Amino acid sequence: MVDGGQGLSFGPLLRRCRLAAGMTQTELAGASGLSVRAISDMERGRTGRPQRRSVELLAGALAPAEEAARGLVGAARADRLAPEHLSAGGFAPPCELPPDIPDFTAREHALRRLGGVLSAAGRRPAGASPPGHRLTLITGQPGAGKTALAVRAAHLSRSRFPDGQIYVDLAPAGHPAHRPDDVVRRILRSLGAADAGTGSLEDAGARLRAVLARRRVLIVLDDAVSEGQVRCARPAVGESAVIATCRRRLSALTDAECVEARAFSPRESLAFLARMLGEDRMRAERSDAARVAELCGHLPLALRVIGCRLLARPHWTMRTLVEEVLDDPRTRLRELGSGDLTVRAALAAAFGVLDEQARSALRTLAAEREAGFSPRSAAVTLGCSVARAHRIIGHLMDGHLVEVLEGPRSGDPRCVVPPVVRLFATEGAEPAVAVPAQRVV
Repeated sequence: MVDGGQGLSFGPLLRRCRLAAGMTQTELAGASGLSVRAISDMERGRTGRPQRRSVELLAGALAPAEEAARGLVGAARADRLAPEHLSAGGFAPPCELPPDIPDFTAREHALRRLGGVLSAAGRRPAGASPPGHRLTLITGQPGAGKTALAVRAAHLSRSRFPDGQIYVDLAPAGHPAHRPDDVVRRILRSLGAADAGTGSLEDAGARLRAVLARRRVLIVLDDAVSEGQVRCARPAVGESAVIATCRRRLSALTDAECVEARAFSPRESLAFLARMLGEDRMRAERSDAARVAELCGHLPLALRVIGCRLLARPHWTMRTLVEEVLDDPRTRLRELGSGDLTVRAALAAAFGVLDEQARSALRTLAAEREAGFSPRSAAVTLGCSVARAHRIIGHLMDGHLVEVLEGPRSGDPRCVVPPVVRLFATEGAEPAVAVPAQRVV
């Protein structure tokens, strides 16, 4: 126990423990994930009853001084901790996140970026930083694992948002995409607002911003198809934050942080399959597994489907997959499905955002035998002007259905249709989603 700390109430003891540890309020905030303001309010007795989770975070930050940490917990209990399931506002903080993925692989750089943004958001005094850092967009081609990345980042940052974590699927399979007013009212209901269903979008949006300004809430918006779906949920001030996964680039949200989920590298693909199937199997079939990953375009969703099929059919080998299941490009996409997990559904949803001109152009470009194309060569293939080819390709890039090949930047970049997108486009499939897609991979 800190000398002389016996009998002190929680606030004064917290201050004494902090000073004994040689920490400023800012340093304790950084170590615990709480805000400086929250720590200051607790030390001054302005917080009526400390939250159990807050006490745990503070004790963890003071863990090197174990006796002090134990004394802090004891003092908090004596002061009667606020019930763990209630926030300061008296409502039950929602935790709506989908389950985390136990075999999540790679994405270290993206997770560090997301963690840095969310860490800053969870410690920010009201109005202290630019509003763009309250919103992070995750983009990438269909099946690249955008949802899995968002959910993993949200789970890792839960402690920084003790007033709740909200998850909204903005474009549920088989249903129209949610309108902005639906999104706002859905979030308000999750946050316990009694009047969530009344008033105009403008009024509901103002109520949501007022609620988010007083709380630390993390909102995950999955599969956004328009800027309006995301813009309506953005906090204006305070310590709440939003992560949104996007079917296409939402270019009008210019002040948001952007993180791209790309297809795996060959090494990451093998690591992912090893997490699903076991290291021993991968060592025994490494060369065939590398070929399977290549035929899947190193797309995380396609690799997960393959892993599920192999787990369901343990007598299959990687060689069986290569020679009897995936070898024929005309039927490969059909084989990339397992239960309700299908690559086709994810691609159909992405195609559904395109207009007919863009869909037709993508099918034409995907059917070309050349490995890549430039806007000038695409104009010849499509029989249109170079300016029009630029517009079409730009639209396809926004949907992550065309990628720019790495290399020197120029006004006439080389582009490519990703392998699995090419399979779908050359099938001439319709954009309607026939099978519900499970997008967390």
